[in-house]
This record gives sequence, C-alpha cells and structure tokens, in this order.
Amino acid sequence: MFYPLAMLVCAPLIASIAGKSWDWVWGDEPRSILPTSVDRGLTLVQALLCTAFVVKPTSVVLYLIAMLYALMGIAVLTLRIRRGPADCGCWGRSRSGRLGFGLAFADLGFAAMACAATFADQNAPPLTIRLYLVSTMAIVAFFAMVTVPIYRPLLEEYRERADRYRPWAMGFPDLQPTSQPNDT
Repeated sequence: MFYPLAMLVCAPLIASIAGKSWDWVWGDEPRSILPTSVDRGLTLVQALLCTAFVVKPTSVVLYLIAMLYALMGIAVLTLRIRRGPADCGCWGRSRSGRLGFGLAFADLGFAAMACAATFADQNAPPLTIRLYLVSTMAIVAFFAMVTVPIYRPLLEEYRERADRYRPWAMGFPDLQPTSQPNDT
C-alpha cells in the first residue's frame, strides 16, 4: 500500500468529520438535503473507516473507503440530476458546498485513488507516526473548517472599528515612529 496516497484519500473524510462533528456537538441542524439520521450515520461511517485505517492500514479498509467514495459520488450524481444544485452539507454548516458534477467526479476520483493506493507494495509506518499524521490532519481540518469561518466576520468587524480610530491615534506625536539621527 502506498501510504502517502492513502493519507491523501483520508484527508477529505477527516475534514468532513471535523466540520460535521462540531455542528453535531452544538446541536446545529445539518445543511444537507439528506435526513439528519442519514447525514449523521454517514459521518459515523467516515469516522469508523478513518479510525480503522489508522489502527490497521490494510487493503480491505482502503477498498471500503473506495466503496464509500464511489457510493457518495453516485449519490451526488443522482441527487444533482433529480434535485438540481442543492446544498450538500459535506463540510458542516460552517462551509457551504453544492451538489454538482465536480463534487461527484472528485468523489469518484478519490475512490480510484484509494484503489490505486492498494497496488503499491509499501509498509505502513508505525502506529505512533500514523496517529501523529492523523491528529495533525484533524487539527488543521478543524482550524480550516471551524475556526476560520467563525472568526472571519469578527476580524472584519474589528478592522472596521479600528479604522475609525486610526487617524486619531496617528495625531499623537508619542505614537509616531522616532527617527534616530545618524551617528557618524
């Protein structure tokens, strides 16, 4: 198994788990067009498959991940054709996503990558390295999927409020940068 490619395949699943579980913890309704029970069940399946991959990275787990991606790709194509461009809810409430052909082909591409990762003959790193890689990916995904979207409006509001006082603060000579004479 080619481990870096397999980790790349798991990265979107980990990002989806991070975004959806944050909404789940705070009791937010999913923005998906799927029923809540199906959406949460899909999140649990993703979490179980990623956990199984970290604990015991085998070809069987990668084939199951490939089947999940293929199923999601076919479901996206079916829902896109039947309902049109609707919210997919792939990343939770903090990130918007639309059902589209690009998402379907990305899911099918990840399914193909998961199958391709099983053909290369390479040993997986030790469990501690695998845990480190997955936890790092989870922290980065949480930051990108939850923290940034929540705090972006607050930063914009802060900048707007701070801009009002910039001319006032620049009028004080104590706040001006001091120029130091050249000692020659």
